[in-house]
Amino acid sequence: KEVSWLVLNDIHDRPESFPLLLKPNKNNSYDFVFLNGDMFDFQSDEEQIIDHLLKPCTDAFAAQKPMLFVRGNHEMRGKFAHGLKDYFSNPDGLYFTCQLGPVLIIALDTGEEEIQTGWDDSDAYREKQAAWMEKIMQSEAYRKATYRVVMMHIPPQYSFEHKGSQHCQKVFSPLFDQYKVDLVISGHTHVFGVHPPVKGKHDYPLVIGGGPLPGNRTLLKVKANDEQLHVEMLKDDGTVVGEYKVKGER
Repeated sequence: KEVSWLVLNDIHDRPESFPLLLKPNKNNSYDFVFLNGDMFDFQSDEEQIIDHLLKPCTDAFAAQKPMLFVRGNHEMRGKFAHGLKDYFSNPDGLYFTCQLGPVLIIALDTGEEEIQTGWDDSDAYREKQAAWMEKIMQSEAYRKATYRVVMMHIPPQYSFEHKGSQHCQKVFSPLFDQYKVDLVISGHTHVFGVHPPVKGKHDYPLVIGGGPLPGNRTLLKVKANDEQLHVEMLKDDGTVVGEYKVKGER
């Protein structure tokens, strides 16, 4: 009947940030941690994945709590980028959907921002996900869910004018409007903010987490029950810098 999770984004090879960003949660309970992209700058070898992700996460929370992970644009870079997917497992691959309590989560793998790496055609990859997502949005499970939340690294609005950001806006944002998602949570820009719906621009609220540097790092706390979904954004010093609430009535 209730689910809660924490969101971290844009760590950028700073493993010391994991325990520091969990401190503002204090002793409040949560069910899992969602890593929303750009945990790395680029992937060079196995040792980096262990030392900068697996070990610090295990020490900070993952020995007791599960985690979900979608790649950011920086996870598409480096000679070991191909191997990253072998070190974590989501419910259904690199992009996925899952029902947790009253929340149906759609997690997108938003691909590269502007550099086309040869083995990765991010435009085609995002278009494939958009077609997959629309089928999910037409399902009975989606219609019946109390809340529909999208997790994605590159936001569909308020991002830089790069090719990948523009394409995310083109292929994903109209579907979010049409199928009335309740919340989109992103990172990428390193500019944290809570953006309520804006008529003519986006009909859904969009929350964007901060960047990797002290004073700009954020922890997002999401909690949902039948009555309300509440997201709260805290800086690394514990200061609340934004929140958004969605009523459970549809």
